[in-house]
Amino acid sequence: MNSNSRFFFICYPDTNHTIGGVKQIYRQVELLNKLNINAFVLQERPGFRVNWFSSSAPVTDIQAYLQSPPNSKIDWLVLPETWVTNIPTYFSGFRKIIFNQNAYYTFGLDGVVDSNILNLYHHPDVRAIVTVSEDNRQFLVQGCGLPAEKTFLLINGIDGAMFYPPERKLRRVVFLARKHVTHARTVQLMAAQHHFLKAYPFLELPRLSHEELARELREALVFLSCGHPEGFGLPLAEAIACGCITVGYHGLGGRDFSLPALHQVEFGDINGFISTLTRVIRSFEADPSGSIDNLIGHAVSLRSRYSLDEELKSAFNVWSTILDF
Repeated sequence: MNSNSRFFFICYPDTNHTIGGVKQIYRQVELLNKLNINAFVLQERPGFRVNWFSSSAPVTDIQAYLQSPPNSKIDWLVLPETWVTNIPTYFSGFRKIIFNQNAYYTFGLDGVVDSNILNLYHHPDVRAIVTVSEDNRQFLVQGCGLPAEKTFLLINGIDGAMFYPPERKLRRVVFLARKHVTHARTVQLMAAQHHFLKAYPFLELPRLSHEELARELREALVFLSCGHPEGFGLPLAEAIACGCITVGYHGLGGRDFSLPALHQVEFGDINGFISTLTRVIRSFEADPSGSIDNLIGHAVSLRSRYSLDEELKSAFNVWSTILDF
């Protein structure tokens, strides 16, 4: 697929925190370039690029873009869902795509509902909306009334060379220091009062590189999922791909892929977290071989459905369709 178009994915204010949405911006830029489309991550400061994961995505900055110069006839600006209020004034008249990676943040992040948001989604500059789960697509189309023919689903790919079930797991429960980490920390404290669970040490995973996270998930037997709400829920998907027993929240977006692998806990039900964790570990110990077979089966299924090849096919279908608008 060849095109003279240029895609610029807005990714500022600059941050090097381990934010999955940032990684997916870089990933889409990589995929577009594989498809012979000129695409760039647009950061704020000259020379800045995220380094907690490896990426070949071309990166530029706003000053360099202004000098390029901007061209409304060939440029597409891809804005995150948190930038929607900027649509009328940010390069007015340029074609824009909203890359909504968490539909549950559509109306704002701070608990204040912006009554003008949906009007902005219908702004003439907005040519398409792209999201990352069917759950989120239905939220936007059925719930928010956005046009189905302009609202697209992109597959998040799982790197099978990094996320896979190993030959040996450690008796370890891991969780991420991110959304609702206090829920997992509470479960950890409560588990220490249960003799049966004392054989399973808990490990809170701090900010890690993508490779380091993959290693921890491969080694751990259990992953506590506390993300909510999620547009997709990549850490949960990667944990399933690594053959982990997953316990916790699907985060809504995770309903696309996590069931029945996930041992679901109602959001905020900490006691339910403890009882579910106890039940699934007892079940594992009663039949380790059968449990491992099930975990591997879930991993194989997810890794096939969300492979890098499927991700590339999805990117081709979505971006080529948008280019025809």
